[in-house]
Parts: sequence; structure tokens; C-alpha cells
Amino acid sequence: MDIYDLIKDEERISFIGMCKNAGKTTVLNEVIKKLHKKQKNILLTSIGRDGEELDLVTNTKKPEVYIYKDDYIATAADLIKYCDITKEIVESTGIYTPLGEIIIIRALSDGFVQIAGPSISTQMSRVCESFKKHSKGKILIDGALERKSIATGKVSNVAILSSGASYSLDMEKTIRDTIYTSKLFSLPKFEIGLPEDFNRENYAKKYYIIEDGSLKKSEENIDLKEIWAKESDIDNIFVNGGLTDAMINPLLLSNAKLEGKRLVFFDGSRILIKYENFEKLKQRGLVFSCIDTINILAITINPFSAYGNHYDSGIFLEKMQKRTDLPVIDIANKYRS
Repeated sequence: MDIYDLIKDEERISFIGMCKNAGKTTVLNEVIKKLHKKQKNILLTSIGRDGEELDLVTNTKKPEVYIYKDDYIATAADLIKYCDITKEIVESTGIYTPLGEIIIIRALSDGFVQIAGPSISTQMSRVCESFKKHSKGKILIDGALERKSIATGKVSNVAILSSGASYSLDMEKTIRDTIYTSKLFSLPKFEIGLPEDFNRENYAKKYYIIEDGSLKKSEENIDLKEIWAKESDIDNIFVNGGLTDAMINPLLLSNAKLEGKRLVFFDGSRILIKYENFEKLKQRGLVFSCIDTINILAITINPFSAYGNHYDSGIFLEKMQKRTDLPVIDIANKYRS
């Protein structure tokens, strides 16, 4: 399947990596090139930094981000000097990062760029809205390691997930965790009317009962094991933040009746429990849902590792395809010359 066919009808696309050196930048460059050939410009920004010649984590050479004339980028002011393009500054956003203010630039020539965008989802949403004032092109959001949550929900509703041999020495672990991640991003949507005063100060507790589609405030702390250990008409509970194995272990060890019960999260990135525990809870009837979900369009795989532990590309592709109905693309064979 051609990657252009996957993204041609989408307005905003996020690129999410399971790890560094998963091949995400290679995929991003391929999408930009495909759109350019179709005479469509792009608007590109990044969650964190990308485009540098050497990977700042592994100190290995990595693909640089290449854009074309009339494409747009949003990047930090300190990185503009590293962008190998003729530039037109079209907007100063007023959003500041450690690398300076986020500036929106139109490319007047082709060339390599370095991108560092906002690291907060509300700021990313603002940048995307600013983009729309300058062009009707597709908005591409390059995700950074451990920043998956910013690429979901309100910022973008579709993504391409990249995984590869750099994730683990164990191919089975890489495949299992990649499929698990793709499932977490695509959990069923659950509508909740969050109150206008919702913030950490006003809603500091970990769990809230959902009643008639809204959060029910309570002075008491909720214990999942206790509340579901007996017959209970409380079906839906909102998890305010992340859910860890330590938090869920008492529930796993209890005789709590979980059939038809539901935990609701902001998005799938908040579920931090191991795959095995996730499956055990699902088998007991617990449902996981999210307020913001993201549709994974495809999984791309890179059998080469920055650390030398390469996979057999044919076996990697075959095993990944057997575990998912999503399109799986081997970038080593398809996009690298």
C-alpha cells in the first residue's frame, strides 16, 4: 500500500515513534515528498526537536527533515539559523520554548530544516490554528520520544506509528508493545462533559465517579478495589492522570466484579500498565475508554537498530502483520535507497 493513499484525505497527521531510530523521520520525509509530487504543500511542526543530523540520544547519524518551496514550518527561533532554506517569516506566535519563540516560516526554496515546536498540547493546538491562516495544506506533527500524548485527541485524530529493532533486543517484545500501543491509542471513545473549572487544583483526586455524563465531586478518596469488590451500581470511573501497575495490582488480586465496569482516561497514553495486566483486566470484563482517541493509520517498521541488534526484516514484517489488521510497511525495503 502506498503511504499517500493512507493520508490523502486527512487534514492533520501525527507521526509517533515507539523509540528513537524507529524510522519515523524516514516516514515523515516520504510523506512530504509524496505530497510535493502531488503539488500539495505541508505545514510542519514537531513535539520537541527533530531534523538534527546526529541523534541527540544515540549520537548516531539520522535522516534530516527535507521540505520544499512553499511549505511551512513552525520552529523555535534558535533553530532558524540551522534551516538550509531561503525563508520568509510569516508569524511570531508568542509561544516560548527553551530554544526561543515559536516562529512560523514559509520556505522560499527547497532544503533541510530543524524543527522544535511546542511541548504542551494547548500550545500545539494554537500553532495548528495559526497554520490554517496561511495555507490549506496538510498539517504534519512530528512526535518526540515519550511525548505521545500531545499527538492525540485535540491536536490530531490520525497518526502513523513507527517501531523498530532499536526498541528492544527481543523482537517479540517489540511487536507486542507496538501492537499494545496501537490499541491504546484507538480505545473506544467516551463522552464526558468536563467542568469549566477542571484543573489540578480543583480536581486533585485520582478517581472520580462518572454520573450522567459528568464527573461527580466527592470529599472521599475512591478505592477501585473496595468500590468494585461488592455488588455496585457504579459502572464508570474517570482516572485523573496515569494508571500504573502499582495502582492496579490490588484490583487484580481482589475478587472485584469487573464485568461491564469501565475506566475512562483523557487518552490512551495515560495507561501505563503492562500489557499482561491490561489483558487480565479486559478478560475479567473491565472496559477501557478515552475522551480523546486517535486513529492509527498504519504501523511502519525498521528492522535496523542503532545499537547493532538488527532483526530479520522478512520475519519482523510477517510477525507484525499477523498481530494486527493495520497496514504494516517495512521502510527499510520500501523507502530507503
